[in-house]
Amino acid sequence: MMCNSKNLLLAALMMSVLLLHLCSKSEAASNFDCCLRYTEHIVPPGSIMGFTQQLANEACDINAVIFYTKKKKAVCADPKKKWVKRTVRLLSHRVKKM
Repeated sequence: MMCNSKNLLLAALMMSVLLLHLCSKSEAASNFDCCLRYTEHIVPPGSIMGFTQQLANEACDINAVIFYTKKKKAVCADPKKKWVKRTVRLLSHRVKKM
């Protein structure tokens, strides 16, 4: 009877670890590249390597422009701001020249 109790405890422990691992993976995947708020700082165009647009009607809650900097950082910006529109226009023009 003692052996069955140990096996049951071990199985429960293994299931807990597996469940914890799966939950942490799914949460990380759902938050990947999803802006939840905007930066309060203007990002200089010279420090930006590229950008993508996030639409609220897709997987995330807000519309945003995600700028990718040379320091391998993603910065979420409000697409309604003048500096963001100007930077997107500048970066799009850069890509057309290539």
